[in-house]
Amino acid sequence: MTDLAEPTTSSATEIDAVAAALEAEFACLDDWSARLKHLMDLGRALEGIPPADRREQDQVTGCQSQLWLVIQRTPAALHIRADSDALIMRGLLTLVLRLYDGRPPTAILAHSPAVLDRLAVGRNLAPSRANGVHLIVKRIREAAAAA
Repeated sequence: MTDLAEPTTSSATEIDAVAAALEAEFACLDDWSARLKHLMDLGRALEGIPPADRREQDQVTGCQSQLWLVIQRTPAALHIRADSDALIMRGLLTLVLRLYDGRPPTAILAHSPAVLDRLAVGRNLAPSRANGVHLIVKRIREAAAAA
């Protein structure tokens, strides 16, 4: 019989490793303008959601930009796609996806999203953008709890 806790522990450890890698990635950036440029570069690389696939029920309100979040549940993981009409938000969504896409719901719930604040997201963003990140994370955690 296999130990069902092992994949969750491993996945939670994977999220912790991604969080540590993100902190190291941003620690190399000297100031907020360098971080902002990096976020915009990440935003340009985000695959996103094609406009034809953006549905009203996938829109996240409460941010100054338009946000879409699509979460598909499988027995083993949540598969997440996200997009925004703003380049900075697309970069922030890339960070969120790195942390949570393809992870088991229990691992998502076991991990605090505080790394996003430690990356100075909360201190340096417009309040509505920071709120958008928190709303996205809240929806992902709600989907994980419902899975």
